[in-house]
Amino acid sequence: MQTLVTGASGFLGSHIADRLIERGDAVRALVRPTSDSSYLKSRDAELVVGDITEPESLPAALSGVEVVYHAAAHVSDWGPWSDFKRVTVDGTRNMLRAAANAGVKRFLHVSSDAVYRYDDLAKGVDESTRLETYFGPLDYYRRAKTAAEKVARRAQERGRVPVTIVRPALILGERDSAMLPGLIAFLKSSTAAYMGNGRNQLPCIYAGDVADLCIRAATTEAALGETYNAVNEEHVTQRDFFNAAAEIAGVDAPRRTIPLRVLYTIAAGMEAVARLRGWSHHPDLTRFSVNLMGLDYKEDNSKARAELGWRAEVGMREAVGRSVEWARERKRASVSG
Repeated sequence: MQTLVTGASGFLGSHIADRLIERGDAVRALVRPTSDSSYLKSRDAELVVGDITEPESLPAALSGVEVVYHAAAHVSDWGPWSDFKRVTVDGTRNMLRAAANAGVKRFLHVSSDAVYRYDDLAKGVDESTRLETYFGPLDYYRRAKTAAEKVARRAQERGRVPVTIVRPALILGERDSAMLPGLIAFLKSSTAAYMGNGRNQLPCIYAGDVADLCIRAATTEAALGETYNAVNEEHVTQRDFFNAAAEIAGVDAPRRTIPLRVLYTIAAGMEAVARLRGWSHHPDLTRFSVNLMGLDYKEDNSKARAELGWRAEVGMREAVGRSVEWARERKRASVSG
């Protein structure tokens, strides 16, 4: 089967490419000229230079493609809305239009649990739970992912392209160059602390397990038009996560807690200072990151288990270990090289 993966040079996209190659599918990766494609080359994926923000580059990439795995997005907790809209929202619209024109048989859209309301997440959500409608100042990642999912859903409902949606939770694993490294840097700093009391539930999931769900969802006829949560059933608290990361990375776990209301105040101040200095200056703490680690996330995955026979195979601790070991191997390779 000929497949196309967007975002394949990134974190989740590379895991999707891995799983597709392992099952014998032909994998074509859409990569920008500036992308680090070394891992994809080592896996013998077909590389096609293009950009989801440049519609004219997409027809050639989609030629002969049966299934698209759209994992590309602007993944950040900071930056102007124009960047999020251009990549996440308009880029998704461009991909859907090009896929429709190319006669693609299935389109797997990678969304996010960020589309849910925080209040609903604290109570417990499944795929039928309503999406967020109000976004706070600078809450651009959640706003963009919600808008992009709605674009994908409309394309499905109007019969333009057959879409299935997967909503991953907090993804861990090899080739994570942002989230876990950022957490470990935070744990090493003098400001390390649990956000709130640290007993809130976090929705962890291994990247390879998300990739497996994406493939099942994209290749199962009954999944057409459906949406699936990608989350591990394992109960993980913020303290569990921070302590596992600290132990595996060989750093100290936090010794104090900071109330969420204090963190929000600090983050808002840091964001204001960063805005005055320009978007290139990333604040040390954002309100998005406080919400990401400090709130309760209760997400149900029973639909994916019942309809697709899927289950998460890798627990949080093992996923953290794989991520840390990958980072260490990468560092050793750069030193020896």
